[in-house]
Amino acid sequence: SGNKLHGLHGGRASDVTHRQSRQSQNDRVLPGHSDGKRRSGGEDPIAEGYSPLQLAPELTDLQNTGGFSPMLEEDAPKVAAAKAIHILLKMEKQGACCIEADSVYGAAVAMPQIARSAGWPGTFTTLVVRIYFFTLLNFVLQAFLLSMIGEEQLVMYPFAGQMHLCDFAASITDCPSGPNCVGPLGTIFSAPRLYSYDIWSTRIFLRDSLKALFPEHADQIDQDVDPGEYGVENSLCRMACVFIFMLAVAEDLSGTYQLARTLWNVPNQAQPWTAYEPPTWAEKKQVKVIKGFTELEFVKFRVAGISVNWKIINLVFILIPKGLMWLALVKSGVHYLMETAGIVDTVVNAMALTFVLDVDEMVFHRFSSGVTKHIMENIEDLPNFDTQDVDGETDQQALDRFMRSDFGRGKLERLWSMMLPTRLVMVICLQALFTWDYYRENCITLEDGSTVSKAMSLPKDLTYQPLLLMFGIESNVLDTSFWSMPGT
Repeated sequence: SGNKLHGLHGGRASDVTHRQSRQSQNDRVLPGHSDGKRRSGGEDPIAEGYSPLQLAPELTDLQNTGGFSPMLEEDAPKVAAAKAIHILLKMEKQGACCIEADSVYGAAVAMPQIARSAGWPGTFTTLVVRIYFFTLLNFVLQAFLLSMIGEEQLVMYPFAGQMHLCDFAASITDCPSGPNCVGPLGTIFSAPRLYSYDIWSTRIFLRDSLKALFPEHADQIDQDVDPGEYGVENSLCRMACVFIFMLAVAEDLSGTYQLARTLWNVPNQAQPWTAYEPPTWAEKKQVKVIKGFTELEFVKFRVAGISVNWKIINLVFILIPKGLMWLALVKSGVHYLMETAGIVDTVVNAMALTFVLDVDEMVFHRFSSGVTKHIMENIEDLPNFDTQDVDGETDQQALDRFMRSDFGRGKLERLWSMMLPTRLVMVICLQALFTWDYYRENCITLEDGSTVSKAMSLPKDLTYQPLLLMFGIESNVLDTSFWSMPGT
């Protein structure tokens, strides 16, 4: 078999020793090169004119001794599937230590390590200062936007006389006998009398204005001028939009988890994140001419070990703030969507809210230098797995393993182990958690099963409190309420 020549390599293992051993295996003297030229694992000597038998003389010995086991043509797809599945499942389950390449968060972790590896030269030190400034700018912008969303919900809504939407009109098809059939004014919901809050409050203002102008006709006005009721137009659409919103923000949560995993898994040693790796299997000038390379192609940036002190710095100033921003957005976003009554407004807002989490990418792409962008685009991951078991097995062994694991009883075991969509379960659980949190904080349940808004009071203090507003925490409110559910 040609495994010794064409074995699949999953990249560097998680420890430097394995990386060095693989390098020593790849950097061997080429046949016919008495001057000791060696080949580098990152280049392709076959493309330079060396035959496979020149590069691996042991293949000739295998041919002479009958060591080759010709593979049947119909088994080739199964062998390919065996190797692909084994390696790809390792990639999915064990992953790699990697850094976000298009975000200020990833650059804030990687650039200091690259500058440290080079001895803190002036250029890299300046880039580190710049990226820290942009990271701080990102935090300020995201926190400000989130606090503004919180101010709208906790301050402006009460001053507009708006109560929490909860499940008003959620069961309008079952009215008048079902739950959630009584509106904020105490009347029974019906489709012609259902309005969004803006329209409903305007109709109430018109009715009250007429009563103020013509107090002697107040009873007649109450009878003839119907402002309707405020409620959700479609509760299923609202829950679907919350689900879509959770799908959008789950990706950012995965990025936060990956950053935490990287900080945990990389060695607790200050290892170099940069390397200069010119080809040793041929003259560098020849490689440049043939491949069209420049010196930049020989400069490597890769994830490596981080000292404990730097891990603590990244944890405190990057990872934790990033996670808190995500938590604040999801809490505010779910609250905002649950308070949106209109169908179209809910659909549009579901995706509009996620732009807050994209601020870090916008800041990176607009303000970062070309040097930083090039480094982040070319930084190599550090795999948490290796493929030595696949590299060292014959095609027949791979086929036998594939038949055991993916056919017969093994097929059923593999089917059950991979049937559950864990990411979907995660999104559903997150939606359930934050939706429950919304109902817990803002709604009450009546005896008939209706879920209505709690009594509403105006805030006492209008002082700007960004942290409280970001996380939807109410400050002090007046003891008296401006609205409470009729009949409670």
